Amino acid sequence: MLFALAAMLLSADGGAPDAGPKMPAGLSCLSKYYAGKPVSADGGWFFELVSGERVPWRAPARHGAHDGGVHRDGGTRDGGTHDAGALADGGEDEEDDDSLLPEPDLSQMYEVPYPKGPIVPVVGDEDTIEDPGRARVEQLLMETYGHSSDEVRDHLEHVRFFGTRWGFHQRAAPALQRVIEKLTAEVKKNPKLIKFVTDIGGTFKWRKIARSTNLSTHAFGIAIDLNVERGYYWRWQRPKHPLKWRNVVPQEIVDAFESEGFIWGGRWLHYDTMHFEYRPELLDPACRE
Repeated sequence: MLFALAAMLLSADGGAPDAGPKMPAGLSCLSKYYAGKPVSADGGWFFELVSGERVPWRAPARHGAHDGGVHRDGGTRDGGTHDAGALADGGEDEEDDDSLLPEPDLSQMYEVPYPKGPIVPVVGDEDTIEDPGRARVEQLLMETYGHSSDEVRDHLEHVRFFGTRWGFHQRAAPALQRVIEKLTAEVKKNPKLIKFVTDIGGTFKWRKIARSTNLSTHAFGIAIDLNVERGYYWRWQRPKHPLKWRNVVPQEIVDAFESEGFIWGGRWLHYDTMHFEYRPELLDPACRE
């Protein structure tokens, strides 16, 4: 009788009492790509870095729905210089004090789903639209890829990208190599694609995002800018308003990068169509609820 009663109590709420909230899918998959592990503490979920620091899945209180460090206008969107600077440090871009915002929590990285697939024009209100993948947690990137220029440089591998060697972080270099193999096959089928993947803007460069205090993903050796002359960038638009999305990068190139965990700046209203960065968590179905 006692065993039957215990079984009824367990089945009534679908499991053991006080099981706690389920681990979010976006958190559980992070250890596949970043240095750390998910942990539960104090009634919430965290990603515990190898240093022991814990980054919250969802901060107890937010300063606005998408404020802290989500790389909004005011200086924290990536891009800006697009200069060749691989394997060489350069000066930092200009900074604006208004970019001193708190870091986003981990859940914010996923709040704007990244839409891979056919290229479609991005439209919306430039003051309110959120660009998928723009929320980056700097502690996560630094712990995984390096805290300084020298530390990142120590983990760079040389990857030959259509005739020129570039430095790319060893954790992301295999993915870039697979992209190159796919692009090589596409260029053989369509030689016109070669103009997009030669004379490229660069890969690693320890610098901050234009007009920001946040580090660019180029600083971690996980981003690549293709041919600058074949790309469009929102800050170069004249007149600046209204913001009108533009792109000439072909579908085959975007598909090759996205299939290996790279997101594309052409998916943003604040477009940067030459820019690709390794963010596999945003493209892995296992990371979505």
